[in-house]
Amino acid sequence: MRVLWFTNTPCNYQKHIGYGGGGWLTALQDELCKIKDISLGVSFCMDGQACKVEQAGTIYYPVPYFRKSIKDKILDIINYDDITRDEIAWPYYISQFKRIIKDFKPDVIEVFGSELYIGLATIAAKELNAPCSLHIQGILSLSIYLVPGLSRLQYIFSNGITKSFNNFQYLNYWKRSCHREKTLLKAVPHLIGRTDWDRRAMKIIVPQAQYHYGGEILRPEFYEYSERSIPIKTIITTIISDATYKGFDLLLKIADILKSQVKHDFVWNVFGNINSKLAEHLTGINHSHVNVHLRGIATAQELREELLTSTLYCHTSYIENSPNSIAEAQILGIPIVATNVGGTSSLVEDGKTGFLFPATDPYMAVYHIKELIENHNLNIEIGNNACESARLRHDKKEIVNQLIETYSEIITANG
Repeated sequence: MRVLWFTNTPCNYQKHIGYGGGGWLTALQDELCKIKDISLGVSFCMDGQACKVEQAGTIYYPVPYFRKSIKDKILDIINYDDITRDEIAWPYYISQFKRIIKDFKPDVIEVFGSELYIGLATIAAKELNAPCSLHIQGILSLSIYLVPGLSRLQYIFSNGITKSFNNFQYLNYWKRSCHREKTLLKAVPHLIGRTDWDRRAMKIIVPQAQYHYGGEILRPEFYEYSERSIPIKTIITTIISDATYKGFDLLLKIADILKSQVKHDFVWNVFGNINSKLAEHLTGINHSHVNVHLRGIATAQELREELLTSTLYCHTSYIENSPNSIAEAQILGIPIVATNVGGTSSLVEDGKTGFLFPATDPYMAVYHIKELIENHNLNIEIGNNACESARLRHDKKEIVNQLIETYSEIITANG
């Protein structure tokens, strides 16, 4: 079976010199390539690379990014409310993706994500009548970028005058990306998802598409069993990115209540590329005053070690599908306290493998955190339940077998 992926990351491409590697998609690639009758091609956007490269049995197709003219950039600014401005780049990407499909001659195509330009591969596949599925990651059309209490102007000027133009442009790009996503979804005959949220959403947005369940393989470091050690002093761990909708402002509110009202002594380690200024301005809470430590980017092995010595994992995002950071904590046996948004409830069974709370209610989060801190037996029980559930959900062999079965169904359906 010849399988062609269109991805937002380079997977294992030039892993030996620093590109790719480390993510769930790379883990899936590693397992899929163990199947002897699978030939894999991977296409992604990256400048300055050869148009076709074979490495370790996989054929890679890097696609240079589309470059707008100065005139188009000026028109983008003038017509900032025109969501169709993004369409200037579409013919270029569709043409590139069609070239790759014709060269690789796949039996089946899987497009990972509808958020970026790579999602236009669904249109290229449709025009060539090639069997294709879209693997749902996030859904921009159902997401938020500006969090509750944050106005457009506040966001634009959040990093000072010098960076305000970049923020202004990003908000416009977000709206145009939503327009692009809605358009490309119309070309999708098959969907691969993994949560009740994305399944139900797609039934409304793309009712004509057939939905298939597809699990995700985690990074290999997290499958290694090791005894967790609950620390004497409470350690809370969170892994988030810098996007406002990842809820760093909510995290600060929870930490403030835990310190100032509950009077608990704790350390809250936050991993990721966090710029704390905007959330601190919104909430009036300085992260260093509420025991929150910004630890920056960490490797999978470093995160694993940190989680194994944590009291609990807390996830504060305002929108999600199925955050791998929660799954990675679960498989290590760490109890979860998370916002009940998007597909998170498909990962966290409230009261059994963790606790869910409304994204607008930091007090409920504090209640559950306090429960897990004060009740050692409950902490162990919830953690063990989470581990058992995650090991079943992220079983490598089962996920690969199911994916190959889905590919076969898509090929058959295409005739």
